[in-house]
Amino acid sequence: MRLVARASYFSDLRETWRDLATSVLRLPLASTLAVQDILVRYRGSVLGPWWITISMGVLILGIGTNYAALFHMEVKELLPYVAIGLVFWGFISSSISEGGDAFVSAGAILRQSALPLPIFIFRCIIRNYINLAHQIVIVIGVLAWFRIFPGIGVAWSLLGLLIATLNIGWLNLALAMVSARFRDIPQIVTAVLQFVFFLTPIFWIPAAGLQNSPAVIMNPFYFSIQMIREPLLHGTMPMEYLRIMGLAALAGWVATLLLYNQSRRRVVHYL
Repeated sequence: MRLVARASYFSDLRETWRDLATSVLRLPLASTLAVQDILVRYRGSVLGPWWITISMGVLILGIGTNYAALFHMEVKELLPYVAIGLVFWGFISSSISEGGDAFVSAGAILRQSALPLPIFIFRCIIRNYINLAHQIVIVIGVLAWFRIFPGIGVAWSLLGLLIATLNIGWLNLALAMVSARFRDIPQIVTAVLQFVFFLTPIFWIPAAGLQNSPAVIMNPFYFSIQMIREPLLHGTMPMEYLRIMGLAALAGWVATLLLYNQSRRRVVHYL
């Protein structure tokens, strides 16, 4: 009864902040769980996560060369754009799709422990960072091949990746709570992400006539990709996108923590 009873709204709010702070302090545990997930997933495999790198490299090479001919562009212009876009889209989309299932997949642990819920969101994000580390070699190789040296753009790109990760974090926490109650949500999210992939300028450069298209000016996924890609290709940060996504991260975390404050005690019962 003590676990489900609510003392007061502000008492719950303190516990919400305690959960978040404890999860940050226990990042080593989340990292250990993430590494274990990778080891279990690729147990018995010779190359392990490098298989994803190989398949991603083949996809980038195929799209970069064929679409360059289709769009009448130079390969050296399109291939780096495609490489960065696909690698970081893979990170963002897999983080979101797996994040929605974070509490359900950790149900056995949550039912038998008092670990704070955000740990399992961090576990999902760290797991996808490990996969990203295997694929970032593709981006480095493509940039080196075409002699693109971003310089200070690397720091701007890391800032963009941080802002994107903050947005992934609150979105995953919200999706994970809703998915614990409604198990169809992860499938819906996966279907939506497939649609967004083709709608977003990830492997195609928007022409002049599409610069004001909703797929460009109202697409947070495009903003997130561009905050990472533009500094690597041209050494500059699109500050408008940075401001928009920074404000989105702030507003998203405030709204999600309020939702978490109301629902945190119910999640384990849904599982």
